Amino acid sequence: MKIIGLNITKGRVAVTIIEKSLRQTELKDSFVQSFATDAELVEVLKEKTKDWAGGRIVSSIPGHLFSQRAARFPFGDRKHVEKALPFEIEDSVPFDLNDVVLDHLVVDKTDKSEDKKSEFTVLGMMLPKTVLRQHLELLATAGVDAQMVVPSYVGLYFVSKMVPTEGGAVLIDGQDLCIKNDKTIAACRSFSGSRSTGGISHILKGFESAQGVKIEKAFLLSESEAVRAELAELGIAVDLITPEYGGKKATDPVGLGLALSEEVNFRKGDFAYRLADVGARRRRRTLIIAGAAAAMLMATNLGLKVYLTESTYGKLDREIKDLFRQAAPDSKLVGDPVEQLKRKLDESRKKFGVLGTGASALGIMKTVTEGIPKEVRVGFQEFLLEGDRLKLQGEASSFEAVDKIKAELLKAAQIAEVTVQDTRMGVDNKVKFRFDIKLKQTL
Repeated sequence: MKIIGLNITKGRVAVTIIEKSLRQTELKDSFVQSFATDAELVEVLKEKTKDWAGGRIVSSIPGHLFSQRAARFPFGDRKHVEKALPFEIEDSVPFDLNDVVLDHLVVDKTDKSEDKKSEFTVLGMMLPKTVLRQHLELLATAGVDAQMVVPSYVGLYFVSKMVPTEGGAVLIDGQDLCIKNDKTIAACRSFSGSRSTGGISHILKGFESAQGVKIEKAFLLSESEAVRAELAELGIAVDLITPEYGGKKATDPVGLGLALSEEVNFRKGDFAYRLADVGARRRRRTLIIAGAAAAMLMATNLGLKVYLTESTYGKLDREIKDLFRQAAPDSKLVGDPVEQLKRKLDESRKKFGVLGTGASALGIMKTVTEGIPKEVRVGFQEFLLEGDRLKLQGEASSFEAVDKIKAELLKAAQIAEVTVQDTRMGVDNKVKFRFDIKLKQTL
């Protein structure tokens, strides 16, 4: 399996590709490229993604855009932490948890002794939904649909596991750092470039005071004179390193860490990766085939009942039952196979909503296209049909054009409601919009 670590920071995109099999994981490619604008980044990604087909993409968002809170639990498994974490941190954050996507990373475990139980230090990470939406929309413009989205310092976390250290040490890349105490990663976060608002000194001194651990060594994964100078003032020795993986060195170590990352993923809830769409399309295809088989069975049954004699009817009945088993291999035949298949078809129609009425996705797409005013220029990037809901994403020349599109679509006989979920001005001076359209059940 091909896994792509996509590390996007201001003016710089780094990609690391690994190949993972049952026997081994191998570093295949790594490169860094600069860009000046979002439009230039999109062109870079469009060119590079040609070789990413079928791979899993792990994209990072700069760590300083995340908020975080640490909590301690007597358990460290993901399911238990996911349930308990919101209640633990909601009183300590200055915003509504409904406005953010929440995930966590277990960064430390204190083993139990005779008089104490095991404790896990859990780093709760929060990202505003607006930031995540903008990131996914930017990637979508380049034709990239990342299965996983994580903070950039999560990539550094997995790289830090590969770097042997003794005592207190800090690993730094860009504006991300991870603190280790011997082999244990004790903290991961981003820091501000301003010393007065949370520079490296504040973070390290705070950690030393809270944990009683002296930071004596620093490892830079990318060169920074400003970071070197601040560490020198603290009396911390500095080394520039490039970790190896399988005997190879990645151009961007954090991109390698992203490709190796597991479990943490901010694509959840409304932002979940739509892998289920593949299954939905397969189920719709099965429904169409089953419908055709049912029509064939009905025609065969009605026509041949008149023609067949009593001696041949048994044979044909067996053939009909065989056809039923081919059309519905997972169903047990009880009674008349034609009537039973008709009932399954009715159930499927109810399940799949508007598609069960006979309307096709192409027909609905035609309705939307004809509903666009001729004077309005519009481009669509997403057409997602789920039951009686159509999610439409595109871009128009102005906000007024978006209003006209909504008004005209509401005139269509097949459309019940049109909800504008989002409108914003894009980097190319075009208005990006998203519609949630409810279709009528009976067309």
